[in-house]
Amino acid sequence: MKLLNPLLLLALAFCAATASQAQTLSAEQQAKLNSLPAPLRAQAMDELRKYQAQQSSSNASQALETPEVVKKNDAKPKEGDEQVEEEFDAADKLADEEEKSEAKVVKTELKQFGYDLFEGSPTTFAPVTEIPVPVDYVIGPGDQVRIQFFGKQSASYDLYVSRDGVLQIPDLGPMSVAGQSFNELKTTIIERVKEQMIGVEAFVSLGELRSMRIFMLGDVNRPGAYTVSSLSTMTNALFVSGGIRPIGSLRNIQLKRAGEIVATLDLYELLLNGDTSSDARLQPGDVIFVPPVGTLVGIAGEVRRPAIYEIKEDTSIQRIFDMAGGLTPKAYPSISQIERITPSGLKELIDIDLSASGQRSGLVENGDIIRIFSALDRVENFVRLQGAVERPGDYAWSEGQRVSSIIPHVEQLLPTADLDYALVVSRNPVTGVTTTRSFSLEQLFLQKDSKHDLLLEPKDRIMIFDGTKEERDGLDQVVARLKAQSTSENPQKVVSITGRVRHPGEYPLDRSMNVSDLVRAAGGFTEDAYTLQAELIRYQDNNKTNRDSLLIPVSLAGSLSDNAGQQDIALQEFDRLNVKRVPEWTEHETVIISGEVNFPGSYVIERGETLSQVIERAGGLTRLAHPESAIFLRESLRLTEAANLAKLRERLSSDIAAASIQSDAISLDGVETAQSLLDQLENTQAVGRLVINLPDILDGLEDITVIDGDELIIKQRPQAVTIIGSVNYPTSHLYQGGLSHIDYINLSGGLTKKADKKQIYIVRANGQVITEQKSRFFPKGGTIIEAGDTVVVPIDVDRVAPLKLWTTTSQIFYQIALGAAAINSF
Repeated sequence: MKLLNPLLLLALAFCAATASQAQTLSAEQQAKLNSLPAPLRAQAMDELRKYQAQQSSSNASQALETPEVVKKNDAKPKEGDEQVEEEFDAADKLADEEEKSEAKVVKTELKQFGYDLFEGSPTTFAPVTEIPVPVDYVIGPGDQVRIQFFGKQSASYDLYVSRDGVLQIPDLGPMSVAGQSFNELKTTIIERVKEQMIGVEAFVSLGELRSMRIFMLGDVNRPGAYTVSSLSTMTNALFVSGGIRPIGSLRNIQLKRAGEIVATLDLYELLLNGDTSSDARLQPGDVIFVPPVGTLVGIAGEVRRPAIYEIKEDTSIQRIFDMAGGLTPKAYPSISQIERITPSGLKELIDIDLSASGQRSGLVENGDIIRIFSALDRVENFVRLQGAVERPGDYAWSEGQRVSSIIPHVEQLLPTADLDYALVVSRNPVTGVTTTRSFSLEQLFLQKDSKHDLLLEPKDRIMIFDGTKEERDGLDQVVARLKAQSTSENPQKVVSITGRVRHPGEYPLDRSMNVSDLVRAAGGFTEDAYTLQAELIRYQDNNKTNRDSLLIPVSLAGSLSDNAGQQDIALQEFDRLNVKRVPEWTEHETVIISGEVNFPGSYVIERGETLSQVIERAGGLTRLAHPESAIFLRESLRLTEAANLAKLRERLSSDIAAASIQSDAISLDGVETAQSLLDQLENTQAVGRLVINLPDILDGLEDITVIDGDELIIKQRPQAVTIIGSVNYPTSHLYQGGLSHIDYINLSGGLTKKADKKQIYIVRANGQVITEQKSRFFPKGGTIIEAGDTVVVPIDVDRVAPLKLWTTTSQIFYQIALGAAAINSF
């Protein structure tokens, strides 16, 4: 820190020294700054830039430099800057309650017109040297005149007009040129050359032009003195000063010279008409003064340029329309409003019909807001066609129009359209009550039944449903509307159907709707429907004293025909029809038999058929079959097994989390072992194996009823015995008769230190598990192993961690893994 402070002071000294030098460093100062270490040099430059920024904002005289873009100021404006816009914004906000008039509510936030012109304006106006100098440009001190002699002698001179307005020309002498126009200057020099220099001609042009100081005063963003180019105009100076504040006038910008107003600039002429004729050129010492804004009128709504406009004198509504660019095509001027502040300080609304030209001649007052509302989005005299049709949309409505005029032929429907049930939804224009009428497209087109060619009203919706979809698009909204408009005196016009139909659910209750109509609406019966008798549940309110339900048996035989008979009962509100299923209806059920049978494949079964019967249909077993190792799979068991596996994973994860908190080495070893087991469980898929004794089934001692999806795999006689688990070398061995499980363990290198000798078990080829605790077949010398058996040696979990769940987990994992391996090996 002892080194840092002096260096920072040095940087500040640089800043102070350069404040009067156009904010640049001298060669000596730049060398001293470059000699600083890189971090300190960067810090000093930061301090220098901050100081220069402060000096540039406080210094009234602006040096000529490259224009910089002024970013939009998001800071809090000065007091009074936003006062005008805030007043109009507050006046433009309408009440939150919904307007019930025919026009839309105008909620446009108005801004003052024209002030965004100065967003992104340059901080200084650098002289533009690329444009030609006008012939009426007035020569003054500091201008550079370029003269080129050619002919008898050649020479080129860059001369400057002196402070007293004299131009010193070699071989010609001094000339007083101040106050002359550029055209007069050229003429004078050329004539003098011809008179005094025989045989020589001259070419005259202007080089660098002088700069001059002007003053920006009034309601500008940065008032003060500015140095600008001698070609600058009033608009250039306005950009230099950062533009006009919102409380400043855009229409009465004054150019003052020697205390007199010599020109007035109306920026509206530039912005609205592109007219720059009043943009006067500046002279040294000129003052541009921006007075406060004048009379303001706002216009909102359906005009092309909604904004707050400044007016200069008595202005008509039509003139405001012209400023705003006229009305949009959506405008509805017949219903317009003027919001005006009364002399008492209150606001009043004046309704006015601006569609008449005479109304537009009225004068506006200061603070008025004109609101032009839009036409309604609603379309009159139309019919909407929707659903499974080729050309959905709105169609023109005319008196006497029917469904056939909107859908003239069946080719206009999609191939998937439901021909039995379609709907016309109507809404009363006065009460808003929704009603429905159903019809049959089949009856309309194929049977030419005029009863189904419904008469249409304006704004009706024709709904054609897709017969292939489980749900009918748009029907739920119609039913919900019918329920919402129901009252005690007018119950909801909704009935429902359940059971064996294609589209069960709730449907609108039409006039004179019968049971057969409801069945058609639901898409008809499914193939397993019991049509001899159905149940109709009817609710009665008993004059509002209580509500009872009544069960009405209904015969549905022939309900979809034209002669439904007396059983075609008329429906009432809340009726519910239940279509039953045919007793003992069976679907197409199959089982798969593969492996060593004479005719393997998929077999369709009857209800109650047994496994032995299906095997007999498959031609019985081949001579290579080994029924003791048969694998029987069932889907319902697989789902149950998968659910149990998920629970087991969750419990094991919880136990591992609890055991990991222990700090002793044994528990940590056990956690690592359990985590490995959990990772194996994550990749284990349920197989759904059911252990069966196929030899007993074939001998008729027992049997099993098969169901849809069952699978039987009959393998050839196995030739190996597998040893897995905590042995030194888990592998499979060629079957040798007479060896016990201890013999095969010894063939695999014996038990490991973590092996649990008391929990060794054997998984037979058919999936049966034999353990020492539950079997007397574990003599001291070991039990005899058959071909296809698997000997499982689990981990001694009591030695690694006190979690009994791990024993169960390892057993389940091994059993599922062995079943999957048996299936995959087939």
